Amino acid sequence: MPIWLLLLLGLGLLLLLQKWRLLRLGSSLPGPWAFPLLGNAQMVGKLRPEFIFLVFTELRDRFGATYRLWLGPQLWVFLHTAEETREALHDATLRKAETFLQLEPLIGNGLLISHGAHWTQQRRLLTPAFRPILLRSFSPSVAKHADRLIQRLVATRGTFLELTDPLFACLLDAIVDTSMGGQLDTQSVAHSPFVGAFHRSSQLLFKRMINPLLASDWVFQRTQLWRELSEQLQVIHTLMDSLIERRSAQLEQQADVAPRKALNLLDTLLLAKIDGEPLSRKQIRDEVNTFVFAGVDTTTAAMSFVLYALAKNPEAQDRLLEELRQLPPHGSTDLDALNELPYLDALLKEVLRLYTIVPTTGRQTTCSTVIGGRTYCAGVTLWINMYGLAHDASYYPDPYVFRPERWMQETTTLQQDVASSSFSYIPFSGGPHVCIGRRYALLLMKQLTAHIATAFRLELRPGEPELTLQAQMVLKAREGIHLAFKKR
Repeated sequence: MPIWLLLLLGLGLLLLLQKWRLLRLGSSLPGPWAFPLLGNAQMVGKLRPEFIFLVFTELRDRFGATYRLWLGPQLWVFLHTAEETREALHDATLRKAETFLQLEPLIGNGLLISHGAHWTQQRRLLTPAFRPILLRSFSPSVAKHADRLIQRLVATRGTFLELTDPLFACLLDAIVDTSMGGQLDTQSVAHSPFVGAFHRSSQLLFKRMINPLLASDWVFQRTQLWRELSEQLQVIHTLMDSLIERRSAQLEQQADVAPRKALNLLDTLLLAKIDGEPLSRKQIRDEVNTFVFAGVDTTTAAMSFVLYALAKNPEAQDRLLEELRQLPPHGSTDLDALNELPYLDALLKEVLRLYTIVPTTGRQTTCSTVIGGRTYCAGVTLWINMYGLAHDASYYPDPYVFRPERWMQETTTLQQDVASSSFSYIPFSGGPHVCIGRRYALLLMKQLTAHIATAFRLELRPGEPELTLQAQMVLKAREGIHLAFKKR
């Protein structure tokens, strides 16, 4: 027998022994037919971003239980129940899915993808930046950027508008202002190179995440994809570095007059010390990039669907307006007043459930662990289908119907379901790694919703498709959501 064939057989046997526990686990789970070696990579790799989670949800319905996919030699397991989700999100041995680590070129080792002692240290360090008293102080700044958005919408004179672009610009300005003390004025720029770089970077990173051939950093960094990504990241990092340096200089000037005090996230990072040493500029930039980019993208999507839901459901729009009219003068900038509006709160909860802005999150096993009574070996990627949970009829009757009233206090059935299995509704994830900026995101959403709903009557473009199972991502990727803003 030729030596090369012996070597090939030996390599195959070694790989089989290394992956035996994974192979045995994968064979015990239901899932679509997979090619040898390739697995289901041919199915996942051909999908556009807007169809990825649709396929995952259809597979959930098809198998009716926890199921698996093979992405080359990687075993992906999609958990099915809220109880499995609760156990996974509280399991201290799990780490963020390795797929998420491919975001590192954009956000570095920030809170979103870090783990272990580093994550614990950073989480403790950043928590003071999200105190309720500090969040309340952001309201006037958010209102200022919301007013600029209103002016842009007034200028449309009631014509139909694809709304994700103006929302993105508004939220980027508001988040950079309140978290970094910087003024980007993106709303006054027709084509911001910073915004363009962010969108293109996101597209390039997604292309890598669904291609198992690019999983290796060594391989990826020798591709044209990496070269283009590096150019886009240079635009982003240069601007963020300049904002950090500018704020640092402002804090130094303040120190000559009075003791320095953290007024936002960036201040907290600049003033922090670990073992007596300040954070490096890269550590600061990683955390700021994580917060800004994760916050802007998800909150833009959430607000798009809030406005879509209001336009699609005129009765909900009327009920919200009636509630907002009970606010005192300037009540839309008073966070305490907005938090006392039950229908506004229920409306946002229903939008976050029905349109599930972040449809999945993932965890990686590092050792043998038990989830839902099943033992998982190390090296398995566990995916939590948050969209599937939020549309499970056993938790939410008529799950595809927009019904804010299901969250109102007088509705008891859903409250009992959620109380007994709260991990069916996790728009901001859950467990120890629950989103640190969740209250901040709701502040932005409540203020923008109040400003826009009191200023305009929202109408859908005639023939606008129903945003149900897959349309939320299909339309966002292809053409967005078109609304008319007509002055009241």
